[in-house]
Amino acid sequence: MTTSEFRAAFRRNPRDRAIAALAIPALGTLAIDPIVTIVDTAWVARLGTVPLAALAVAGAVFAAVFSLFNFVQVAVTPLIAGAVARDDLPRAGGIATGAVAFAAVVGVILAIAFVSLSSAVVELFGAEPEVATAAATYLRIRFLALPAMLIAMVGHGVYRGHQDTKTPLYVAVALNIVNLVLDPILIFGFDLGVAGAAWATVAAQFFAAGWFLVLMFSVQRARLGVGLLRGRVRSLGLLEVLTAGWPMIIRSIALLGAITATTAAAARLGAVETAAPQIALPIWLFLAFVLDSLAIAAMAMIGKDLGTNDRVSARALANRLLALGLLQGVGLSILLLATSPLVAIFFGVEPDVELSLEGIYILVIVLQPLTALVYVWDGIGVGAASFKFMALSMVVAGVCTVATLFLMGDTLFGIWTALVVLTGVRLVTFAGWHRWGRLSVGQDPSPSSQAVGEPAGSQ
Repeated sequence: MTTSEFRAAFRRNPRDRAIAALAIPALGTLAIDPIVTIVDTAWVARLGTVPLAALAVAGAVFAAVFSLFNFVQVAVTPLIAGAVARDDLPRAGGIATGAVAFAAVVGVILAIAFVSLSSAVVELFGAEPEVATAAATYLRIRFLALPAMLIAMVGHGVYRGHQDTKTPLYVAVALNIVNLVLDPILIFGFDLGVAGAAWATVAAQFFAAGWFLVLMFSVQRARLGVGLLRGRVRSLGLLEVLTAGWPMIIRSIALLGAITATTAAAARLGAVETAAPQIALPIWLFLAFVLDSLAIAAMAMIGKDLGTNDRVSARALANRLLALGLLQGVGLSILLLATSPLVAIFFGVEPDVELSLEGIYILVIVLQPLTALVYVWDGIGVGAASFKFMALSMVVAGVCTVATLFLMGDTLFGIWTALVVLTGVRLVTFAGWHRWGRLSVGQDPSPSSQAVGEPAGSQ
């Protein structure tokens, strides 16, 4: 980033209103989505340390599956945004229809496979017997919602591609209301414990998937260009989605390997040490998703700019989003520091868990500005469809994370230091991509180059 670009990034931008129109509703959606986990954690924590530790292990497994197939949502967003930018609504609709069909079929297959493998997967974490039993119970139920989860992911991607982040917000709010109501009823009213939390989430996810299907294939069918499968199989964008998606699968595997290694290391330390990260990680992820609202704007807007080959406009937008992300990250760090005494009280954790939590919470605070930049750059990379680079950079970050964990041993501080390394390596690689990648100064001239006031290729 040149000096003039840096200054411009922190000044008001003509596209700030467009960014806000996408980011603010996306902020609501992204902030609400992790509340499912936080609500489950808050209720399950009142059952004791063992159920909370079981939720941590089960949550890590389910997050791994979620991240592995998140490529459908990630690939769909820029593909549809590019089609919309070229006024090719039938193509956008074909991609959406194909992605829904893929999500439904793969979701059913995965549900059958993972329900039967739940106990075996949990055993890989080496958790204590009581923790492992409860975690397997939770997973067997939660995996039933895999088809619904994948369909909802596609729904989010479709609407983001159309630069509509309000509709996913409404669906996310409804999902959380269903989960919030059912959690205490099933956990305590029916005395189902951890299983009750799983059933509440399953019901909420099927509700969300059903709503998306009704909207896409009935209420807003014409607006989205979505049609029925009959006679449209050849027009479906399955090949595009899968071609763009395979690097993201590799990226997800690398990320999951790093996160799973840290969770497994915590599980080997005992129930208390596993429970403490289950408090810290949802908070970290909650705030990361809040920051990801700017990434959602980047996916849609940069995807649209590049759909018309407007590279200079896309780069200026990327710089502005990074500046806004950094400011948000600093603000969240300040907020976390001010509210840190309330965390243990909110979750109602036992004293030994609270003591372990204090040692790692400072890292959650410090990581926010770095996490903000990484998440915004992630959205920029998706919008630019730089999927292969993102896969390679994540592999490098994952290897560095596991190496750090190996060198520092199984301690809570070592585990969270490894997470710092994960964030730091991703930050460095994205900075290099921004300097020399698809959006770098020196790429082909674009329609907005004269408006920006800098000749193409200036350094």
